[in-house]
Amino acid sequence: MMIDTNLLPFSVNELVKSKAWHDATPEQRRKFISAGVTFDSVLTHYADKYREKKTVKGEFIACVLWDFYFDLFCNPVEQGNAFDYELDTVYQAVDEKAPIDQYSERLLDEALHPKRWIKVLKQAYRENKAKIIKSATDENGNIDLDLINDDSVEYRDYLY
Repeated sequence: MMIDTNLLPFSVNELVKSKAWHDATPEQRRKFISAGVTFDSVLTHYADKYREKKTVKGEFIACVLWDFYFDLFCNPVEQGNAFDYELDTVYQAVDEKAPIDQYSERLLDEALHPKRWIKVLKQAYRENKAKIIKSATDENGNIDLDLINDDSVEYRDYLY
C-alpha cells in the first residue's frame, strides 16, 4: 500500500530517514501512520473547538493541547533523529512489543480518550485561573488571548 505523504496532516520527511522507520515492518509503519493521523485529527478537533469559544479557558485548553501535540508527536516525528531518540529513550521493547508499536498504541490511546484531556485541563484551569488570567492581561489591563500561548507550555505536563 502506498501512501501519498502530501495527504497526511504531518510531515514524514524526517521520520523516513530514521533507523527505527527502516527497521519497522510495513504493518508497523501503517499502524503508526494510522495512529498519527487519528491522534492529529482528534486533537485538532478539540483544540479548534475550544479556541472557537474565544474565552480565556477555551484558549488555555487549546494552547495546552497544541503544546502536548508538539511535544508528544511533532517533535519526535519531524525533527532530525528525534524519532530514533524518542523510541530509544521513552518506548523500550517490553514483552516482545517493539517501541514503534508502543508509540503507536500510545497515540491511539490518547486519541480514543480525549475527554481525559479536557477534564484534566479544566481542573488545571480552575487551580491556576488567577495566574492564567494575569499572564493573559496586557499592560493596559485588557485580556489578550494571544498571550495565553506564552505560558501554556507550563501546563502540558498535566496531560502526562
